[in-house]
Amino acid sequence: MTISAAAPLASRRILVVDDQPSIRGILELALTEAGADVWTAEDGSAALRSIEESLPELILLDLVMPGLNGWDVIQALSASPRTATIPVVLETSAEDYGSFDRAKKQGVAAFISKPFRLGEVIETCRRILSGARPLQGTTSPSGASAPVQLRDKTGNLIGVGHLLDEGLSGAQIESDTPLPLGQSVTLTYRGPAGLVTLEGQVRWLTRSGAAYHLGLSVRRS
Repeated sequence: MTISAAAPLASRRILVVDDQPSIRGILELALTEAGADVWTAEDGSAALRSIEESLPELILLDLVMPGLNGWDVIQALSASPRTATIPVVLETSAEDYGSFDRAKKQGVAAFISKPFRLGEVIETCRRILSGARPLQGTTSPSGASAPVQLRDKTGNLIGVGHLLDEGLSGAQIESDTPLPLGQSVTLTYRGPAGLVTLEGQVRWLTRSGAAYHLGLSVRRS
């Protein structure tokens, strides 16, 4: 198969770590078709052995695995200057919001939620490889983040900020205002195709200097 240089992940080296063969296969096929050089590992121990032989530019890492789990792998990567700067994208269930704060503190670049939407996985990888770190509050240097308005159920403006990341079932916002967990919100921003309005709910909140990072679940019509 000939990979065009215009492919979104052309020649980028990506390691997929997941104990489920079906998920490894799906991700390997999708990323390869997007141009990436992909290899896989079935658990944390195999991943660390693989990294000793060849350094990836990005790691897609499952959290729940037998033996060394995702957190163990992140700790091992952080302990070595050779691997500490490799960006990690964690695979997790869509409802595992309790892991966000821990992942942020440990320098994880982003989350992708199971079940996957493969187009979003590829786009997340592209953004991370371009320098974005949504969970750390850093957008890609290739473009500014979109301004966002947050409103309550009655339409009152309750916060403003910038969109850090947005996917099928969630969004991450940097805001000037801390909102309570469970708060229902309407977020509005201008995307490439025009004005975007989404209904959502605050699922996690962390502080970043004078700003706040909000994790939202979103509903699409």
